Amino acid sequence: MNDNQGFEANQDGSITIELDGKKVKFVKESDLGAVKAALKEKDSEVIKLQTDLAGVNTKYDTEHQDLLKERASKSELEKVAGESTTLKQQVEDLTKNLAGVKEASGGFESKLAERLRSRLTQGFKIDSEKIKDKSLTELESMEQTLALTGYQETPANYDSKSGVGGYDSNELQGKSPLTLAAMGYAESKVKK
Repeated sequence: MNDNQGFEANQDGSITIELDGKKVKFVKESDLGAVKAALKEKDSEVIKLQTDLAGVNTKYDTEHQDLLKERASKSELEKVAGESTTLKQQVEDLTKNLAGVKEASGGFESKLAERLRSRLTQGFKIDSEKIKDKSLTELESMEQTLALTGYQETPANYDSKSGVGGYDSNELQGKSPLTLAAMGYAESKVKK
């Protein structure tokens, strides 16, 4: 409804007046009180929602920090696991190398033990049956004991008749290298 009195009555009971070219709406005080009461309820709801939101945000931040810590722990564990895998591979490689070294040293030990047995049986005339099962350490100990007691190796017996090319060793003494070479050459021609 529009009156010429400068205001307009609305169906909700409010009045619209034009002041300085702008329309201003006036409502009943009872309606305004109801709106204010409803607004207070909404304000308290907004405050409660803001408090709840702050609590949720705090919980979110805490859980987010826990998640970041877990991720950091996982990364650290993955790094340690990677290093552990590398170390495990190195240990396996070293174990293989050690097995090879042990095998090789076992072979050298056996060769050394056999040479020492041979020296003891041939040089010191020890019965080979008595030392056949002795370890390298035991054989070395025997050799040291013999040396400490002053026992001497039996020198090799070179028969004077079995010299070079059937010549007696006395025949070869005092001859020049050229003469000895000529004698060896002549002897090789005879054997063919």
